[in-house]
Amino acid sequence: MTVLELRYLASLRERVGTAAESLPVPEEGVAFEQLIVLLEARHGAEVMAALTDSSVRLALNRELVATDGLRLCPGDELAFLPPVTGG
Repeated sequence: MTVLELRYLASLRERVGTAAESLPVPEEGVAFEQLIVLLEARHGAEVMAALTDSSVRLALNRELVATDGLRLCPGDELAFLPPVTGG
């Protein structure tokens, strides 16, 4: 088993309590839905509600992606991007 790198940016970093973490995944990878189950067990439902909010975008290996049919493989980097605010 190797790892999937997860990155949490801006306000999500504070919600999760870390900017990044590595998650072991099987060689065949995991579906996004499976990842959510693993992360909820690790961080709790409140954090997962923030990460799966419809305003949060995902970047897989630095490319924006949708969750439909998303499969994550060892060596991938998945970043959770909250909405951008400014003033």
